[in-house]
Amino acid sequence: MRLLLPFALVLSMSSGEIERAQQLARGRDSERQQFHRRYVFELRDSTVAQIEIVTEFRRLVLITEEHILRGDWLFSRSVPTGENALAPFRGVVTLRGTVRLNPLNTYITPPPYQMALGAAAGGTATFPLDTQVSPQYSAPYKARNGKTVSIMLGATLEADIPSVQLAQTSRAVAVSLEGKELGRVTVEFGRLD
Repeated sequence: MRLLLPFALVLSMSSGEIERAQQLARGRDSERQQFHRRYVFELRDSTVAQIEIVTEFRRLVLITEEHILRGDWLFSRSVPTGENALAPFRGVVTLRGTVRLNPLNTYITPPPYQMALGAAAGGTATFPLDTQVSPQYSAPYKARNGKTVSIMLGATLEADIPSVQLAQTSRAVAVSLEGKELGRVTVEFGRLD
């Protein structure tokens, strides 16, 4: 007997899915936190602090939450505005990683971190993805020599992949640096919206 899951990766956002995402964004804080928790994977004792998945459905929830925080409640009740907001991201899942650096690092630019996706059948092989790396800096402070400085504390990594390549599979999502894997999680995309 096959168990039907209440979730499945939404490959194409219909007007009903858009309404459901907007309704979720209007919901109670505890419900929204529970929803988002399924998409964020904390890695303990690793250079990689977390790996986060942003599906098309979740992206609309995040966009709608942002509009509500700014007081734009009309956005959360309009399917056409939701469709317009999603237009640049149709059919895209974003994999996002957060990397911590030692505070004593001497990096001027972030190292060439790369996100990778494992094969659908499991295994250890991963396929590198085109990854955008954005540095995260500390707040400026005065150094002993009187100069104002800030240090690089970490980096945010983002890689986009077509949602049809993920479908309802279970895949490894990994972060590596110069061929050495720093962190990995297994994501069951069929259990995400």
